[in-house]
Amino acid sequence: MAFHALDSLSPAAVQGLAQACSALVSATPSAREALQLRELFPALVGSPWPGSLPPQLPLGLSDLIRDQRQRQETMQLFTLLAFLEPELETQKVALLKQLAEELEIEPAVMADLEEVCRGHVLKAFGDLYRRTFRELNHDSTLQGYARFILPMLGLGIDQRHQERYAALEFSAPGSLGQSLHHYYEQNGFPYPGSRQGLPYDYVATHDVHHVIGGYATDPDGELQVLAFSMGLFPDHALLIAIPALLQFQMGIADPLAGSVAPKLKDQLQAPAFASALQRGSEVIGPIRDLHWDFWTWIDRPLEDVRQDLNVR
Repeated sequence: MAFHALDSLSPAAVQGLAQACSALVSATPSAREALQLRELFPALVGSPWPGSLPPQLPLGLSDLIRDQRQRQETMQLFTLLAFLEPELETQKVALLKQLAEELEIEPAVMADLEEVCRGHVLKAFGDLYRRTFRELNHDSTLQGYARFILPMLGLGIDQRHQERYAALEFSAPGSLGQSLHHYYEQNGFPYPGSRQGLPYDYVATHDVHHVIGGYATDPDGELQVLAFSMGLFPDHALLIAIPALLQFQMGIADPLAGSVAPKLKDQLQAPAFASALQRGSEVIGPIRDLHWDFWTWIDRPLEDVRQDLNVR
């Protein structure tokens, strides 16, 4: 099963896409990368790997790939390839940024990745957070940081949602609500918006994605659920993915997530990540809204929820 939009590329576009993939992997060649490229390309593009290609970016890739959704999924493939090895390579990131600029897909996020390569980690994450606050939640920078900090001081705690979460214990067997309750109980996680938890508006739907997608909360599961979210929200896919890939694949700590997630290296299972990307791209319905009110679905059987949302 190919990626959602890439199986309709023209033969010339497939050739150009393959050449760009080859250039990315050839920037810092390894046998593992070459093998994974040959496995991932047909799985995501729906065309066989074309064989030996010159290791330089093709001319006019943006002329070959004009559709916005195809460009987004192309950049998601490029990003996955750039993170196959657990080292952030300056040359590879420079190529990734060049491709993002040509395809006009989140080039500012790639510029932040370049800042990480230069050793400006706090500056890069600060800008990624600023973009997250603004683009995903329409918050100013000050409002965004306040959402994280004030509950730790006992201020701004969301009492309404705390009561809703506490009531999940009494949800019907097999319902989305019961499964969400088990998720918090089994993992020992505080409820979103509580004094110990992360902000409701930033983490509540992420937790629901874990439950609906059936993803674990170990590093592999976190990367897969974020790939699933990339497929759901292609307009912000790279902004969603880059912090987690840095945290779990490159061992570069996210300053805000570091308190709840360890920094690790070489945790990316590329085929599983690609499968989650595909799965997220096929989902339909209100879950594709960044601020989906999942509470209106909370009493429904989980399997019915998955079926209605086309979560295969």
